[in-house]
Amino acid sequence: MSIQALADSLGISISTVSRALNGYSDVSASTRQKVFDAAKAMNYSPHPVAHRLATGKTGAVAILNPARSGQAIDGSSAILHTGVTQVMREHKYFVLSLTLPTGEDEATELERLLAGRLVDGVVVTRTRTQDSRVSLLQQRNIPFVTHGRTIENAPHAWVDVDHEGVVAQATSALIERGHRRIAFINGMVHMSFAHLRDQGFRSAISQAGLALEHCPIHYTELTGQMGRHVAAQLLAGNAMQRPTAFVCASDLMAIGVMSAIRDAGLQVGQDVSVFGQGNTEAGLLSAPPLASTEHDLLLHGQHIARLLLQQIAGEDGSIMHWLESSRLLLRGSVASAPDTA
Repeated sequence: MSIQALADSLGISISTVSRALNGYSDVSASTRQKVFDAAKAMNYSPHPVAHRLATGKTGAVAILNPARSGQAIDGSSAILHTGVTQVMREHKYFVLSLTLPTGEDEATELERLLAGRLVDGVVVTRTRTQDSRVSLLQQRNIPFVTHGRTIENAPHAWVDVDHEGVVAQATSALIERGHRRIAFINGMVHMSFAHLRDQGFRSAISQAGLALEHCPIHYTELTGQMGRHVAAQLLAGNAMQRPTAFVCASDLMAIGVMSAIRDAGLQVGQDVSVFGQGNTEAGLLSAPPLASTEHDLLLHGQHIARLLLQQIAGEDGSIMHWLESSRLLLRGSVASAPDTA
């Protein structure tokens, strides 16, 4: 099927068909829909090389993933990618998942990707408080959306969770149950989500009139082993000074904390309460089931794709943001503080 045959079947020019298929605004919405419907019915798709030459578009976008250790990987990124792909596929875009090295080689690899003009837009994941990837994309004027806010970069389009609010809610839920010695095991402080969650925890502790010296904050990798390691150290102290509750930056980390509690001869949900984040299947199937927070990563991916499509089309008259409020899921790992039960 050629574009000439498609144009002849509709009785319009090849130029109009081409511009309609490529979303140009000078073609009416009704004509664009008529062309799309006919192309679908006739199983027409433009030749990729001709399409790129005519429009300057590659028909692909990239999701940038920083390299991480195997122990820190969970299924959340796959859900996010699925959401992005669902929307992009409707607009005939391929979605490429690219893993870039962290450190000195990251900027070089990203420069190489951009110089090759292999994609029309970029999704940046796992944002940092000051993110060099965002700065580079802004300098090169490349359409992009980040999953997560940045703190120190110039304004840009993003999709994120209310990290401050959800950690404050989880911490307050423990305070309401009589806990006064709450430990927060957070991600690395240069990560944007960790920075924001830190603020949420500190705010809840301050509003309750509790002392941070009794509510320690630890920054570490989001792995079960690190959660277990930090918790074991905190539980090894004087019984009157050790935490009665833990808020963790991920379910995986919280499961490690639960293991350390059992190793210390204590019971999860009775002697020590634990809150995770992410509502993973592993947390739901743990014993007791892990209290957690839930947000819709599939929906995040869909919103990212829509914002990116607007950026690619040049419809970026204002900075676009989308923020989701998570909800708490109270389960057996959380109970009243042992001295108040």
